[in-house]
Amino acid sequence: MTQEDIQSLFRESYTTIFCSHNRDGTIHAAPIWYNYRDNVFYFVSIKKSKRVENIKRNKNVSLSFLMQGSKAGEGDTPSKYALVYGLAELCFEPEEGYDGYLRWVFGKYHKEPSYSPEFDGETQVTLRVVPTKIVHFYP
Repeated sequence: MTQEDIQSLFRESYTTIFCSHNRDGTIHAAPIWYNYRDNVFYFVSIKKSKRVENIKRNKNVSLSFLMQGSKAGEGDTPSKYALVYGLAELCFEPEEGYDGYLRWVFGKYHKEPSYSPEFDGETQVTLRVVPTKIVHFYP
């Protein structure tokens, strides 16, 4: 894939599979909404989640992306796939403030202008992943 293809995949994918390491060495893999800018992935997670528990112990994570292609005959669109290895950071203070950050992350999924959630610091946590390696596939 070209750099443009990779960036498009990260901007346009609806969810990613977020993989973290369980205490027993197995992988916890779960879908999560995200947003992406300046080569960094941003999330809002639940403080009591397995994901957050795992990151507190091991900041090495991976993200899996798939944009399914079509097999419609002539003019097929191939699937795009990327695997991102990175380091997770919990509880950072967003430049745009917590409510603005929450609206930006979820704004990828809620386009209506009246959508204005508020960040709940008691139950939610900011999370970002800075990639250390990207592996991509494009048949």
